[in-house]
Amino acid sequence: MTTDTIWVVDTSVVLRAMLGASPSAKAWLDDRLRAGETVAACRMLDLEIRRTIIRLELSGSLTPGQVDPDAYLGRFAIGTQLDALFDEATRLRQMLRAADALHVAFALSLGVEGTTVVTHDQEMAVACSALGLGVLDPVIDDMARVLKYGRSEVTDPVI
Repeated sequence: MTTDTIWVVDTSVVLRAMLGASPSAKAWLDDRLRAGETVAACRMLDLEIRRTIIRLELSGSLTPGQVDPDAYLGRFAIGTQLDALFDEATRLRQMLRAADALHVAFALSLGVEGTTVVTHDQEMAVACSALGLGVLDPVIDDMARVLKYGRSEVTDPVI
């Protein structure tokens, strides 16, 4: 069953899915893609994923070629208008790191109505919720997170 929701994925979820660190994130993501739902990200995701994989290969945590970023990234709708997002990201009055501000600005550019940001980053989830965006954390197998927050979906975050 497809929905009209645009799922804007964050690096915190995609990396966990790609690297096998979260079976629940992988299952959630694979289910959305298999159903033909719109899974989108700003181009910053591409950079963060590729840089992380290179860092993991260089540190010996991954063997070269063990993880193919194109296997995932090629299935997303990647927004390429990074320059246009920089101004919006700079103006956001939320507690966000630079890369996260770009992801949030991208989600806002798609419109608050019908856009849900998929992230495992609590700071980003709080900011998105405050801006009126839907928020979902499919990483339910991170027991430290479940014990701390008692849920995976952030609907009314405590600041």
